[in-house]
Amino acid sequence: MLCLIRNTVILILCWSLAPLCLAADNASLVVDGDRPTLADTRQAAPVGVKRIAYFETGPYWEFSLLRAKVLESLDRLHVLKHMEFPQSLHVSPGWGADSSVYLAEARKLMTDPSVDLIISMGTVATKALLAENNERTPIVSIDVADPVGAGIIDAETGLGAVNLTLEYTRDKWQKVFVLFHQALPFQKLGILYHNSPEGRSYSNVNEAREVARDRGFTLVEYADLDQEESAQSCAEGVRSLIDQGVDAFYISALNCFDWTQENPRKIFDALHEQGIKTFARDGSVHVRKGALMGLSTLDYAPLGEFYAGRMARLLGFVSESVPMAEHQYSPKITLNLDTARELNLDVPLVLLITADEIFDSSLAPIRIESGAE
Repeated sequence: MLCLIRNTVILILCWSLAPLCLAADNASLVVDGDRPTLADTRQAAPVGVKRIAYFETGPYWEFSLLRAKVLESLDRLHVLKHMEFPQSLHVSPGWGADSSVYLAEARKLMTDPSVDLIISMGTVATKALLAENNERTPIVSIDVADPVGAGIIDAETGLGAVNLTLEYTRDKWQKVFVLFHQALPFQKLGILYHNSPEGRSYSNVNEAREVARDRGFTLVEYADLDQEESAQSCAEGVRSLIDQGVDAFYISALNCFDWTQENPRKIFDALHEQGIKTFARDGSVHVRKGALMGLSTLDYAPLGEFYAGRMARLLGFVSESVPMAEHQYSPKITLNLDTARELNLDVPLVLLITADEIFDSSLAPIRIESGAE
């Protein structure tokens, strides 16, 4: 009976929050195919030890987490033992590096005949590799915020360079903003970014502008972050947004919200003291730290499995003839009821029932989904 009631309520919520339930419109596109099963990968014979390079824009918690998930999945597929990841091929110029540094590092990797495959983390690293592309060495690009806006792939087909592998979900960020606005409405949404193509991409600025026009809320932009997106720069930006009367704030993929380097709680507290709702695009990681609501935009374990399978095929451990399953984007809702009480906010019952993860210090955990810790 309880199951029937819950399913009925979920149907009602899906009707009212249609973009969430259709978040897999399910327009998930892949550059060169889909994912092999574990049984499929075991059918292929090992083809020698492969040398894997790792190139990231700069240190970031999500890059590290996704890399770990890929390695775990490679191990489960019994192919990790046939790969090596030399420290000399682990490249991380840093967020403040000049573009010439990225290009120089990309050129080294692309001209190194010992490199069998490159894992690329982030927009800047991927664009640098494509600028120096030899069109032979496989590039497995992970965690690019807006590959279409960055000119990395085509919007309709999801296709890019012949040697590029990248998973892309069409209109994902538009749906994130629509969901937040429908679930807990606001009038003025604040957003921070460094005023560069990459900076706007990390904060999903173009998508936020589009949804603001469509849904009639005001987007208040602070574009003066420093290139490193430092905690001090973000704090100054938040003060500016508060002074401009925002009633909601979007927590994007900024370094100042990297929970492994900084404690974002101070910024969250400053916003909540003014009654401002906080929405995190990276789900439970920031909601656990005090954000009001989050929507997981990446399924870490499935993505790790997806990319590991594709790496296994690109390196010859899986036959090209093996069919692969399509990757599905499945967003997860996370709520922090402690923060809701701090804001004197009544969370709609349908949102409570359909949340995948709830943080509430006054109760035992209601539902916990596996994810980033």
